[in-house]
Amino acid sequence: MKPSLIAIDLDGTLLTRGGVTDTDRAAIDAARDAGVMVVIATGRSWSESLEALQPIEATGPMIAAGGALLHEAATGETLERSVIHPEVAVAVTTELRRHGHVVHLLQDAPQAGCDYWMIGRDTVSEATRWWFERHDVNARWVEHLADVPTLAHTVRVGTTAVGSALGHVVEEIQAALGDRVLLQAWEAVVESEVSGDRIHLLEAFDPAVDKWTMLERIAGRRGVGREAVAAIGDGLNDVGMVGNAGIGVAMENADPRVIAVADRRTGPPGTGVGDAIRRLLEHD
Repeated sequence: MKPSLIAIDLDGTLLTRGGVTDTDRAAIDAARDAGVMVVIATGRSWSESLEALQPIEATGPMIAAGGALLHEAATGETLERSVIHPEVAVAVTTELRRHGHVVHLLQDAPQAGCDYWMIGRDTVSEATRWWFERHDVNARWVEHLADVPTLAHTVRVGTTAVGSALGHVVEEIQAALGDRVLLQAWEAVVESEVSGDRIHLLEAFDPAVDKWTMLERIAGRRGVGREAVAAIGDGLNDVGMVGNAGIGVAMENADPRVIAVADRRTGPPGTGVGDAIRRLLEHD
């Protein structure tokens, strides 16, 4: 059956270094013309997603921060959110600062007035600075967590590091907090265009956060059953939606854990999304 809703990841899926290709954009337009709802589901914040949202003229809900936020795609208005418990945010921040990492507190921006609170004055990677400048991120820098007015709007606590320095930190945080936190750590898809180093990410969320959880809510409110939902992705935070959707599509470059739960494969970023959508519309 033709899906009624298609969810599409950004990094490593829809986005290339040159943005959204004409091929993929045309396929998204064709899906909409066929009456299919297209939902962007990304680990990025809304402001960091504009380079994809604007070219495809996205409207309606979009999933951000790996499922922690649901926004109106055109305006950035927050529709739903899952904040991380303040005690957990403090514990993760304290551990990361103990190891000398600058902490990134991702905010529900319309409520907090900024995209990130950055904790620590240590030097951050050139890739992080490049990323913030590229996306015109509104970040506020402070020395101590106590300088942040409130943690009530924090949806993710994270950091970046060059190489694999975060591995043992992840283990320590997990051992201390157990099921009170959802931890994700992986190598960044986008290589630093400044230094050429591979950048590793660590992100901590409320345990209930998942792209699929938000996607299921969107579908349910529109009377769309799981079997009529398709999801296209490549990374660790796509496992839930690719595995649970009626048709899960893994990109050519996908993490093995995504491939393991997918129903089918498609090509690389730039053409893979368009090819997958065309097959879905053809009921293949």
